[in-house]
Amino acid sequence: MVCDKQRNWSEEGKTGRLFILFIGLILSSYIRHIWKTTALKDQFSSSLEVLDEMRTIRCIEHTGRAKFITPFVGAQVDICKAFQFEIPPDCAPVYVSKQKHPKRQCRPKRKTTEWDL
Repeated sequence: MVCDKQRNWSEEGKTGRLFILFIGLILSSYIRHIWKTTALKDQFSSSLEVLDEMRTIRCIEHTGRAKFITPFVGAQVDICKAFQFEIPPDCAPVYVSKQKHPKRQCRPKRKTTEWDL
């Protein structure tokens, strides 16, 4: 949690940092408890690996468009089941990319002549 050096300019800042540190400790102990008591212990060697697996999920926002959450894949689905989280419908593992790639144009076939026969 990197709590050894706290660079603060005021008491309010120090109190705020200590509060955030306290909340972080509560969350990390809950994650460690779920990791130990479920099947996640067989898949991951530590609770930090569980967090690393979930780190790739992003919420992408563009102005004038709806928010987009990247799809949940592989072990991320198992982690959500262990924590009893509902995966949003658009992020389910059956997600298929909506982008259609144009057909690749290649060199046209050479016409056969009398000499090729």
